[in-house]
Amino acid sequence: MSGKILVAGASGALGLEVVKILHENGHDLRGLVFTGDGAEKVAPYTQDIWQADASKGNLEIKDITKGITTVISALGKSVSLFTDRGNSFLETDFYANSNLLDDALKNGVERFVYVSIKGAEEATEFEIPKVHRMFEDALEASGIDYTIIRPVGFFSGLNDLAIMAKRKLIPIIGDGSAKTNSIHQKDLAEVVVKYLETGPQVIEVGGPMIHTRKEMAEMIKNKIGGKIIEVPEKVAEWGMFLPEMVDEDMSDKLKYFKHITTQDMIGEKNGSITFEEYLRDLDLKELP
Repeated sequence: MSGKILVAGASGALGLEVVKILHENGHDLRGLVFTGDGAEKVAPYTQDIWQADASKGNLEIKDITKGITTVISALGKSVSLFTDRGNSFLETDFYANSNLLDDALKNGVERFVYVSIKGAEEATEFEIPKVHRMFEDALEASGIDYTIIRPVGFFSGLNDLAIMAKRKLIPIIGDGSAKTNSIHQKDLAEVVVKYLETGPQVIEVGGPMIHTRKEMAEMIKNKIGGKIIEVPEKVAEWGMFLPEMVDEDMSDKLKYFKHITTQDMIGEKNGSITFEEYLRDLDLKELP
C-alpha cells in the first residue's frame, strides 16, 4: 500500500514521534493539530497541516482525508491531572475520531490505525476507557481495514508523579504492588508504523520491562527526590467523589488513575527504552 498518510493528533507525545518516523522513511504526510503551537512542532516534517477541532466535524475537517490512503489517529485528550484542553473526553476521544472516520469512509480511505488504551473493552464503567471503546465499536462496524493498538500507558503519562515529586510527595494508591510495562512514545511509534499497511485487528502493547507501581515510584524518587506516600484504596475511593462537586473532568481522571494504578496493566513487550532511561533524560525544567 502506498499513498498519503494523515496523522491525527500529530503534535502530541506519540503523534509527533509517528510523524518523525514517517518523514524519515520518505512518506507523504498530512498532519492534524489542535493549536498553533502544535502546527509549529509538526512544520519541520510536513507543510500540509490542518489546524482544527475535529470534534466539530464538517465545520472544520470536511475532506481532510481527501487524497489520503491511511489514517493514523493518535488523537485523544490528555489524562494528565495538570493539563486541560477544554473539550471533554467524549468530544475528543469519540466525536473527533468518529468525524475523522466518517470523512475517511466518504473519501475512500483504505486503512485506519487507531491508538486506544488497554482496558477499553473491560473497564467501561469509567469514562475514559468507555469513550475509547465507543469509537472502537464504530471502527469495527465501519467495514474499513483497521488495527486498534491498545498501549498500557506511556512513560510521559507518568510525568504527573514526577511533577508531584518536585512538590516533595509521590502518591501511590494501595501498596503499589500492581504491575505494568509502560512504553516510551518513541517505541510505541515504531509499533504504530509497523502496522501501517497491515496488522491484527487488536493488539495490546507494552514496553520492554515490567515493574510494580512502587518500583516506578522509587525510580522517580531516586531521580527527583520526594517522599512516597501510600494512599489506602478506600481513602482514594472516597476522595474521587469530592472533585465531582467542582470539576467532572478532574473526577474522571482521578477515578481512572485509581483504577489503572491498582490493576496489573501488561501488554506485549516491545521496544528497548527503559523507564530508568526515560527518567535519566527527563528535563525537569519542562515540568510545571
